[in-house]
Amino acid sequence: MASLLEPGGVFASFAGPVQLADPAVEEAVRTARAPFLDSDEVPSPDGTPPGHHLQWPGTELQRSEWFTDVQQSVIERHLTMSARDFVGHLSTVSAYLVLPAPVQEQVFSEILQVLPGTVELAADITVHLARRCDEP
Repeated sequence: MASLLEPGGVFASFAGPVQLADPAVEEAVRTARAPFLDSDEVPSPDGTPPGHHLQWPGTELQRSEWFTDVQQSVIERHLTMSARDFVGHLSTVSAYLVLPAPVQEQVFSEILQVLPGTVELAADITVHLARRCDEP
């Protein structure tokens, strides 16, 4: 990434998980998913725990000799969508994509059965900014 920036240039990353906001609905989905997957979360590539004050890629940027002034901000975002659209979103999540097609169909059917017609989502966006150093 650093090679794409001029010295002093800024790297920006915007990402975040989409999670069910209602703990009871989340638990129902977790129970429906359990026979097929332990979890559908994507762990941090560098092993940073979820509660750490700085999340990946900020942790990687902070360790890099190429970047300085690493900052992390969270933009709170809440969404509402139909249960079918939420299951459509799940169909793009890697934990489900690696399942055989018949298993995907079964787990999505099980999840759809426990969802209300409309679901509330917490979809906060974590922003990371870092400035490229003049010299590494």
